[in-house]
Amino acid sequence: MSAETKYRSKRKWVVAGDVDESAVHAIRDSLGVSEALARLLYKRGCETPEAAGSFIRRETGALHDPYLMPDIAKATAKIREALEMHKKIVIYGDYDVDGVTSVSVLYLYLASFGADVGYYIPKRSNEGYGMSEGVVRRMIEEGAGLIITVDTGITAIEEIKLAKSLGCDVVVTDHHECREELPAADAVVNPQRHDSEYPFCELAGVGVVYKLVCALENELRTDGDLERAVMNVSNKYIDLVAIGTVADVMPVRDENRLIISYGLSRMESERRTGLAALIESAAGNTQAFKQKTQRITSSYISYTIAPRINAAGRINDASVAVELFLTNDEDRAHELAEKLCAVNRERQLLENVIAEEAYAKAEKTHDFSRDPVIILADEKWHNGIIGIVASRVTEKFGCPSILISFEGCEGKPDDFGKGSGRSVRGLNLVETLGACEAYLEKYGGHELAAGLTVRRDKLDELKLAVNEAARKSLEASSEEPTLHADDILGFDEVNLKLAEELLLLEPYGVGNPTPVYVSNGLTVKNVLGVGSNKHTRLALTDGDNTVTAMCFSVSPEELDVHAGDVVDVMYNLDVNEFRGERSAQMIIRAVRKSELQMKLEDDEYALYRKMLKGEPVPDGTDLGSYIPSREDFAAVYRVMRHEISMKRTDVTARGAVTLMHGMISMNYIKLRLIFDIFSEMNILFVEETNRDRFRIGLSPSNAKVQLEKSNILRRLRAKYKYR
Repeated sequence: MSAETKYRSKRKWVVAGDVDESAVHAIRDSLGVSEALARLLYKRGCETPEAAGSFIRRETGALHDPYLMPDIAKATAKIREALEMHKKIVIYGDYDVDGVTSVSVLYLYLASFGADVGYYIPKRSNEGYGMSEGVVRRMIEEGAGLIITVDTGITAIEEIKLAKSLGCDVVVTDHHECREELPAADAVVNPQRHDSEYPFCELAGVGVVYKLVCALENELRTDGDLERAVMNVSNKYIDLVAIGTVADVMPVRDENRLIISYGLSRMESERRTGLAALIESAAGNTQAFKQKTQRITSSYISYTIAPRINAAGRINDASVAVELFLTNDEDRAHELAEKLCAVNRERQLLENVIAEEAYAKAEKTHDFSRDPVIILADEKWHNGIIGIVASRVTEKFGCPSILISFEGCEGKPDDFGKGSGRSVRGLNLVETLGACEAYLEKYGGHELAAGLTVRRDKLDELKLAVNEAARKSLEASSEEPTLHADDILGFDEVNLKLAEELLLLEPYGVGNPTPVYVSNGLTVKNVLGVGSNKHTRLALTDGDNTVTAMCFSVSPEELDVHAGDVVDVMYNLDVNEFRGERSAQMIIRAVRKSELQMKLEDDEYALYRKMLKGEPVPDGTDLGSYIPSREDFAAVYRVMRHEISMKRTDVTARGAVTLMHGMISMNYIKLRLIFDIFSEMNILFVEETNRDRFRIGLSPSNAKVQLEKSNILRRLRAKYKYR
């Protein structure tokens, strides 16, 4: 995502509301935490010391009775019957992390009874999401007596009807939104059902499987002791349930918070063979890894574990990831883990190529002034990668996007394209697609992420329909695009104590997001590119305190923030560990110029315009520092030629000034005047594309130019009596 939209967004900054100071002080004093953490707890609904303490101790919420889930008794009855009659059971799953962990948990549990159990996960590249009639028919021909779907099946009306007509029992477990018609399975276990009495409907697919397995354990092993059944199942499988829940971006509240907390704790104390191998392989150096302990957090799962599991399903075979979780053989686990890491590296390369193509296509073809949803299609995009690229497109441009792949098609009107979409707050993507159902072959998903299948000859109509539906939805919501923060911190509060205290609120995720803070009026001490200039490190100060801040995936040139600037920042606060030292570190989410900086720049711009026009300037203006000398012209010319030779032809005035540091005394007004004179004399091509932002190029003329003939320069020297 470009710096203009990610870090320099013009969206309004909104900070969560006021607090009751006396209540905050009570929380602070009772728990012995900082006032900043007490304010955060209060703003997140913990308004008493008791509620705040309970949240920190992860005592909020409860694991609900699985028998409140619709059809769960019917499901356990069918599974028990299959076990008793030694029927062949096939688990039909999905190829993402939620699907992989769902398959793994249910397979391991049924296998513990010696069941004749197998599993099937469709290939994303040639089968796509969900059940297919061909696969169902083949399963039954090969002897399946019971098919159990996990993380899929709720929309498989025809496929399940076929299975039942062929004499096979079917149990559906799913968590996706239900349509009006449910499949005619023997049991449909889904907390999203309209008739569900289950108190928490936002479980992941693996969370639904977890509840089913708890009910089975209660009936098969603990003789009705449900508490012991839940403990038994959690001790064996809660790590996988937590991984699937985090990876599927489920809200971290109610029992999801407990599932993730228990799962993370389990992974810290005891790791299954496959997961340990994957963590080691992801570290890149097994021996070095063994010398330190990797702390497992929800962020680590999201950014390290989940992408490697997902990669298998995206461009290879998700069964590799399932096998990793099923094996107890360390050598085999390391072999599979290395394979997943290699596939993930391949995925990253493909993703970057497709992302650059998608960015260019969006900028060329999408009407940002009219259409709220970017819809792009291509013949060669890998359909296993387009979902993650859609996330990047949405992040870059700040609006919903749908990417469609016609990979492997023949260019015919009846070709089927597979699409994946990502949305933003305020637009329910699956509801938007539902309003366009007439143009789709298949669709499904969540509010912020959805998949679809569309015929090529319906694509243009789909684009029109989706954008029309999205316009109506967004107009109805009338929600102004905003960036949200939890609190404003004084810079004396931005310290290691608070950064460490924030660990008490983990696990983070949807419903309990990583805290976002704002600090205003900070001075940039220095700016440094890191990681071959892929990222930027800032040192920010209020005059008394200095804190390091990281801007990831943006170079210093793109960020366009310079030493001496006064800025407001929106950020997460993290603990940085380096050579055994721990310190607070800001992870920047957005930067804007402070009011002081904007006034300073407006004043400088106004003075520059006066000097350019030869108008009177305020008394006391140090004109000698602004009118350029021959040495100034030579230095700017050399630096700009170098930038052009490196194909860095988009520059900002303040960025160009920074390039002169250490060479010559340069300032904003002097540089702007030099650019004007270069353009006037055709020494360089200089086009101002936006205020203080320029496109530069070499002049085609090689003739020697006498700067003294510049009308601008002569006027400056005459008007302001400077030689």
